[in-house]
Amino acid sequence: MKVYLAGPYQNKEQIKTCAAEVREAGIIVTSSWLNEPHKPTVGPQDLTYEQNQKYAIQDIMDVRSAEIFVLFTEPTKTIFRAGRHVEFGVAVERGMPIFVVGEEFENIFHYLPRVTHFPSWERLRDAMIVTAHVAACQ
Repeated sequence: MKVYLAGPYQNKEQIKTCAAEVREAGIIVTSSWLNEPHKPTVGPQDLTYEQNQKYAIQDIMDVRSAEIFVLFTEPTKTIFRAGRHVEFGVAVERGMPIFVVGEEFENIFHYLPRVTHFPSWERLRDAMIVTAHVAACQ
């Protein structure tokens, strides 16, 4: 199973922890943005045109290589970056299973009928691990 984890860049460290948890269960995480060497507070204005372009292309490729898309929502507050919304759109266009983690619906597309909501990461993580184990046994 391959999963793309998307969320606010400022929450990169927390999402890296989530990625490690599912990797332990044999789930492949395609989100290379988690390995970028920048601080979680860096914004597009802090990077070069070429860096932004490279990361944007890589993020789209990473979403396309996944089978499942997970979006971590963020309660309304200052957000430095919002690329996760474009990534979400790519997942919608590709017909991928989409899971939104968090209480917030950040935009109208989170209400699409095929978007499944989980109030916590732990509940989604456990469901993905069970699914991955079942798939491995088949």
